[in-house]
Amino acid sequence: MATTIAAPTLSFALLHVADMDAAYRYCTEQLGFVPVPEYNGPAFRMFAPAEGGIPFSIAAAPEPSKVGEIELYFYTQELENLRAALLDRGVDAGPIESPPFGQIFTVPAPDGVSLTMMRPAQ
Repeated sequence: MATTIAAPTLSFALLHVADMDAAYRYCTEQLGFVPVPEYNGPAFRMFAPAEGGIPFSIAAAPEPSKVGEIELYFYTQELENLRAALLDRGVDAGPIESPPFGQIFTVPAPDGVSLTMMRPAQ
């Protein structure tokens, strides 16, 4: 019997860029995005969402072929249960990993893109 659990919520979008400084200037000076400096690092910049929106960030592309790639993050507090439910449904859910910003696992989406399921760090 398949495990049921609420679908996670799209909560974060990240765009891989070739030139962090140029992209940051464009996002702030041209588009008017508001930076969130406490989350920024040398290869990552976050922008505050408008009311009701989701955070948007840019990150240095890890390789040239990744420039322009977008990552979508779906937040859930039930990370383990969500992964178990997806595995029950035959989804190829990756292992849970623990980067500094929370816990994550990825699942494939159509056309070879991955979606990231995440429980943010508290």
